[in-house]
Amino acid sequence: MRRGRHEVSPADALYAEDYRVESYDVDLNGRMRPHAVLSSLLNTAWNHTRGTQAGYASLQARGLLWVLIGIRMEIRRLPDWGDRVQLRTWGRQVGRLYAMRDFALGPESGGEDVTASSSWMVLDAESGRPRRLEGLMDGFPWLPGRRIMESDPEKLPSPGGGRRMAGFPVLFSDIDVNGHVNSACYLRWMVDAHDHCFLRTRRPGTVELSFLAEALPNDHAEVFSEDAEGLELCAVRRASDGADLCRGRFRWHGDGRPGR
Repeated sequence: MRRGRHEVSPADALYAEDYRVESYDVDLNGRMRPHAVLSSLLNTAWNHTRGTQAGYASLQARGLLWVLIGIRMEIRRLPDWGDRVQLRTWGRQVGRLYAMRDFALGPESGGEDVTASSSWMVLDAESGRPRRLEGLMDGFPWLPGRRIMESDPEKLPSPGGGRRMAGFPVLFSDIDVNGHVNSACYLRWMVDAHDHCFLRTRRPGTVELSFLAEALPNDHAEVFSEDAEGLELCAVRRASDGADLCRGRFRWHGDGRPGR
């Protein structure tokens, strides 16, 4: 197991980073924002693959790129400002088209505040078509027997019509190095679409996301929502054609910290 942001060798199947939660990571309650949690987890994935055949630079040289297809996060506690946490990740399984990666985030002293399982594909950067993973992952270590969650992420249903909650323009700072809106941005839009008072007193206990299409520069995104048997279904839609770009499913917990 390797710690820190360094290139990894093929022997490092389990990768870990130590991280201190900073002021820019937290909301007005002093808790780590859900999209900051997601960004931190995804960043450990990039760091884990750096310097390997599965890394960004290696794939870019071949005209390929990783895309996140889905993720499920179980959030038992959102870390506080100043907390020192450890993020761990490992590639769990690779198939013909999909690769599975798991994550855990918790105190340096031990335990897990957040666990997550994710599914990924490699696309041709020019055509956008999926590429088979055979041969692309040579030398990268996998831990098929280490599963963090009982079930894998699934494609989520659309909220149908739903109620429109908010709209967001796609800004320059939303775009990542692949020229698309960053995955964590969709979660930020879904959360920020909620009422201020709601977010002061609640936090998500379960977050599931399905990524269906890209939002691009100059797009305008709209968030729709509907209740579904104690859960909330959300969709980020492109305003110009109503296409679902990302779908979410949330279970909210009422353990916020009003007045802090």
